[in-house]
Amino acid sequence: MMLVPLRILTSVLAGFAVLSCLAAPTGFGARELEERQSSSMYTNVNLGTSTGASVHRASGVLYGVPNTQGQIPSSFYTDMGFNYLSAGGAQYTGATGWIYGGYTGRFQNVLSNYNTARTYGAQFILKMSDLWGADGTQGSDAIYPFDNNDWTEYDRFLTQFVADLKANGMSSNIKLLIWNEPDLTVFWTKGLARYLDTWSHTVNFLRSNLAGVPLAGPAMANMPSSSNTWWTSWLARIKADGTAPDVYTWHLEGSTSDVNDDLQTTQPAMVDLLNSYGLTIGEFIIDEYGNSGEQVPGGAAWWIARFERYNMSGLRGNWASGAALQDYLASLLGKSGSTYFANGEYQVYKYYASSMKGYRVATTGSTDRKMDSYAVVDSSLVRILVGGRQVTGTYMLQINSISSLGLPTSGTITVRTRQFSWSGSSGSVGAPTDLGTVDHTYSGNVLSFPIYQTDATTTWAFEFSY
Repeated sequence: MMLVPLRILTSVLAGFAVLSCLAAPTGFGARELEERQSSSMYTNVNLGTSTGASVHRASGVLYGVPNTQGQIPSSFYTDMGFNYLSAGGAQYTGATGWIYGGYTGRFQNVLSNYNTARTYGAQFILKMSDLWGADGTQGSDAIYPFDNNDWTEYDRFLTQFVADLKANGMSSNIKLLIWNEPDLTVFWTKGLARYLDTWSHTVNFLRSNLAGVPLAGPAMANMPSSSNTWWTSWLARIKADGTAPDVYTWHLEGSTSDVNDDLQTTQPAMVDLLNSYGLTIGEFIIDEYGNSGEQVPGGAAWWIARFERYNMSGLRGNWASGAALQDYLASLLGKSGSTYFANGEYQVYKYYASSMKGYRVATTGSTDRKMDSYAVVDSSLVRILVGGRQVTGTYMLQINSISSLGLPTSGTITVRTRQFSWSGSSGSVGAPTDLGTVDHTYSGNVLSFPIYQTDATTTWAFEFSY
């Protein structure tokens, strides 16, 4: 929905989120609201528990980078903390992949994307199945590895691929993702058994011919689960033949009402599965996160909080197609002519990476899983970013252990509020709106105030000095 930024605050703010910072901050009404709020509606910050420095774990993108070096100005990469890129030449104009004779063009696109990633110190995940040609646009005539019980064509592809990586110095700061979403027929039509054989064959080939380069997978569209045959069969296979990847990946792009589409469910589920199969618990990456509806300021902040809590890297999903797939930093930017501009969601990532400095502190999301927070403390300022997952309603932000900052256990804290607005993915939005400051009283070493979430897109940051 199209939102008008709240640059001028009046008494006619119906339909927009009005924060406690804009209302009477210390009166009975705020305390009364807190008392009647369900515990499921609280997101909590514990200032007394450090969780280490932030490395902006949610600042990766899927595709979204043009083939032309420098086309997107450098500040858009650096300001958002760009640190991961996944690509493989999918839907690149005029280059259809190995199976249709368009490998060379796709590889050159991959090389360009890799070089862009390295320019900004980002890691690169290379989707090998894109280079093969299985990017969702392949026809029913597409060939797949081991067609006609013969590895010859696939081995020709792997041999050329390895030679090109070596020739272009692409052996560091890269992870090779063997096949994207094999559990979806849009990318793989040959069934589970053939996929398992392809996985094992590819891992053995690469480790024999490209030793030391990390391998990633399985990049399933569905979450890890003991009831999912694709997952359990794959885990049994990699245990049996020693082909476990160096990095475990899967995707979280499902419904926001599905508790399985959440790190809070899938991270411990993956740990349990690996333990049950006697496999080493290595690095986890969600190389595609967020459905298209939650790619708004509130959704971005919610996902940021999740990735920081679980210390996992994430790359935001990309729901564009054709030429747009490889542009706009995965729908974080718009363009007028050849001039790029930031949208409202980009401003969340910019604040996250460029302003939220210092050390992280522990947070917990609301138990309904719809509101969350991410907080950092620097030498003189606390910053808290909150985010709702396509939700409306009144939530409470509770900030605990105030005294850990050297402040008294009761008193008054002046809180500044910044609003992140949304005008659509192609709508230009500037820096978050400064809504001013309000004095909040607190006691018992805890400060609480409500978040009035009256639309499903807008979100906020709160700041106070100590």
